[in-house]
This record gives sequence, C-alpha cells and structure tokens, in this order.
Amino acid sequence: MPSRSWNVKAVGINDTWVGFLDTGRKNWNNAGAGASIGRTSSAKAEFTAGRYSQSWYGLYSPSGFRHINRVFKIKVNARTLDRDSGSHMTEWCRSTATHELGHGLSLDDNPNTSRASLMKHSRNRTTVQKPQPYDVSEVKGIYS
Repeated sequence: MPSRSWNVKAVGINDTWVGFLDTGRKNWNNAGAGASIGRTSSAKAEFTAGRYSQSWYGLYSPSGFRHINRVFKIKVNARTLDRDSGSHMTEWCRSTATHELGHGLSLDDNPNTSRASLMKHSRNRTTVQKPQPYDVSEVKGIYS
C-alpha cells in the first residue's frame, strides 16, 4: 500500500464493529488528507475485533515495506475498551478504529508535538474521534 488509497476487509466481526470500521474510514476519507480507504472482501489488509487478554486497545501489525508491499492487520480489543470507556464505549471504539487506520497511513503513535493528535495515547477518546489538523498535515507530508 504505497499510497493513501487502499482497501481493508472486515474479518470475523459483527455489523456494529463493521460500523466502527466504516466510521474510521469515513473519518480519514473526509479529513482532507487525500486518503481514500475502501472496504472490500478481497483486500489484503484486515480489521478485526475481539476480547483479548492483553492490555492494549488496538494493535496494528504491519509487514512489508510502505512503498513496495505493505500489508497489515488491525485488532481492536473490545474487552479493554469496555472496561475503560465507562458510558462512552461507542466514542472510544470510533476513536480507536480511526487511530489504527492512521497507522495504515504511516502515522506513528505518540507524535512529538504539543498539538492535538488522534495518534496520541493520551488523547481524550470521547472527544477526539477524527484526525486532527496535525494528523492531516503529517499524512500530506508523508505522501507528497
């Protein structure tokens, strides 16, 4: 996936989780970063969710090289999101799905900036569910 345009497939998840994936895709596609993330059953990139025993909210596992043959798998941990989100599970799931798709656009966790970023682990997941101006600028810079 050498560009901002690629597809991802939903694997083993119900309609609610497909909705979170689709919201994340739309958040990036509408952010002004030039992203075009589709969802097809034939995509090599995968998005799944489950109740994993580990402590993470989302896990991005890439293989290959960005400009040659990058593919990835995203896992979202419903157990930790449910445990920590209080009455804001939906918002936290949207934030996490969108964050993990940001990795597919080559963004790293915890960028070294004082500006607001979807990619910061310290973000307020209830209110920061979409790419922030900093994130959009970074994607544009990576793929310009």
